[in-house]
Amino acid sequence: MSLGYAIARRLTAPARARRHPLTVMPSAPGFITVPATEATTRAGEWGVFLEGGDHLRVSGDPERNGRTVTWRVDGRRRPLPKGTRAAWSGIVAVDPASAGGTHVDHTVPTRGGDVPTWYFGGAPGGQHPRWAVHIFGLGSTRAGVLRSVDIASDEGMPSVVPAYRNTLEGPTVGSGRHHLGATEVDDVADVLDALSVTGEERFVLFGWSMGAQIALQLAASAAWGSRIDSLVLDSPVLDWASVLEANVARANLPPGLARLAIPWIEGRRRAQAVGLSSPVDLDRLNWVRHAGRITQPVLIHHGTRDDSVPLADSEIFAERAPRARLIPSSGGHTTGWNTGRAPYIRSTALFLRTSDV
Repeated sequence: MSLGYAIARRLTAPARARRHPLTVMPSAPGFITVPATEATTRAGEWGVFLEGGDHLRVSGDPERNGRTVTWRVDGRRRPLPKGTRAAWSGIVAVDPASAGGTHVDHTVPTRGGDVPTWYFGGAPGGQHPRWAVHIFGLGSTRAGVLRSVDIASDEGMPSVVPAYRNTLEGPTVGSGRHHLGATEVDDVADVLDALSVTGEERFVLFGWSMGAQIALQLAASAAWGSRIDSLVLDSPVLDWASVLEANVARANLPPGLARLAIPWIEGRRRAQAVGLSSPVDLDRLNWVRHAGRITQPVLIHHGTRDDSVPLADSEIFAERAPRARLIPSSGGHTTGWNTGRAPYIRSTALFLRTSDV
């Protein structure tokens, strides 16, 4: 098979368990020392997943010691065993309990199967005039969007956080491969339908990474567009072709090789060979090109250090969409909240109050 086939397989690969690439070094109780990387040396608020299931939260500015950095661990006093494997993350709370929120667990039937869904500030079947719907991205989980749930809750909006097909928490459909938002959108649309008790409910969509792809499809659709008040997008995937190029470049390969994958995603027979249940029309998902179709107010958070999803796409989208505003941050992919929580929350809250960009 060709290189294009291999790239397409990698992009659409089924969800997998988290890897733990860091090795914990000896440190005093209440601290964690890890190798110095671009992520671990950046001041802010972060999560650390330990192999075996534990999760830590660190914050502030680390102490740098040559090739290692040491962080104070929030709320922990026991020393970590030397050699523990760890993963650095923007996810600072792993579930609603650790985020301090009151919630209801519920399962929503969708076209992809039953999806577990968290409800905050409202119950399944309850009548609320306006819901915030938080949609996580490729390779992530519902915990990743708890950062935006807190903002919506503070503004008095009930929230739902659904899983969807072919994610770690959702049902498996077909081969389990991602379809880049093209089929996953059906599951989130069914969640909106479940929230539509009176048929007059309004929605604010929070889309993180590929979750933005899903949110934008709903916003542009005849079925839901008129009932979506606004969108808050973080590190949005707006053009899969440029995302492919960015990730091929990150792998130290010529970016132009990315175009070899496109026929394996868009062509019916080749898509089947890759393992997709249906081909994906990448032009239909190109919101840089179709920005004018999004007429709702849009707030975009995007980090200048994002090497996975190009900031340039968000810049062009913000120029072309009639009511969009871009707020760059010093963060990486979906970590603007982590590197600047206060301004992130402040700007998002103001947007939710006014929906005026």
